[in-house]
Amino acid sequence: MVRMKHWSRIGLAAGALLTIAAATALAQQSYPVRPVHIVLPMPAGGAMDALARALGQKFQERTGQPLVVENKPGGNTLIAASACKNANSDGYTLCLLTTSSISINPELYKKLPYQPEKDFEPVTQLAVANSIIILSKKVPANNLAELVKYSQENPDKLNYASFGVGGDSHLVIEWLKKKTGLKATHVPFRGGAPAMMAFEAGSVQMLLLIVGNANLPERIAKGEVTGLLVPGDRRIPQAPNVPTFKEAGLPTFESRTWFGVFAPAGTPKPVVDKVQSEIASVINVPEFRDRMLTPHGFNPVGSRPDDFKSFLLKDRANGRELVEISGVRIE
Repeated sequence: MVRMKHWSRIGLAAGALLTIAAATALAQQSYPVRPVHIVLPMPAGGAMDALARALGQKFQERTGQPLVVENKPGGNTLIAASACKNANSDGYTLCLLTTSSISINPELYKKLPYQPEKDFEPVTQLAVANSIIILSKKVPANNLAELVKYSQENPDKLNYASFGVGGDSHLVIEWLKKKTGLKATHVPFRGGAPAMMAFEAGSVQMLLLIVGNANLPERIAKGEVTGLLVPGDRRIPQAPNVPTFKEAGLPTFESRTWFGVFAPAGTPKPVVDKVQSEIASVINVPEFRDRMLTPHGFNPVGSRPDDFKSFLLKDRANGRELVEISGVRIE
């Protein structure tokens, strides 16, 4: 009798586990059944915020559930990345992280509140962004050589903005200073929108910005803003008259800002695959791509999780090189 009760308890426990497993599998198959939140390390109002909200609208049309944007700027994306790391791994919290979050910060900080390889599930590389170093028209320089000369003759007059200490918008300009002798003082902000406000007000005169911010192509074409340089060795279609690093006689390196969707570690693979499939389907629709991506400097990717993981391993080496060349370190 005792043995029968023992096996009865085992049977009940096994049945309960099977029930839980079946319920979990069913929940994953029907995902999402409630709103999904996506954490952004940028403030509202910038190009990436606009893209995330447009993506959320299409996500809701496809799945019946909203993709709610949560802006958590600051800390060189550390605040948003930490929030994602600590969220439940049920697929209802995602995060949109950047080159800085994954490839640069681990090389930049002596201590980091997260470990990219352990704390996040890569979902998809959403897009790669085209960026431009812009210069205020109040600065009497039309090209890099003139700017370097002006800055050396007026070492206290040129300020440049970034989106936080240690981000690519900071490191690329520091790299440029090392390579050219440019004199410029760094002023960090919490995102592209406040940095551009400071640029408009005249408190900073230069910054590296994604093309989609502040109608840059139109303003450069009208002569309202000087397009100084494009990082890398290829001109970009949104601003075809802006020279590249290579054309300015500078060495080139892989420094293209990318954005990717991640989930907290442990998020079930069926959920990760479902999110990737929905996002890739949206960004590859010609209408969405031509309206929300290409004009704003975003090149869509939509890679599968395994391909994204392979990309991240290679890009980490690029982040290491940029940190080493810039000479910036954060204790």
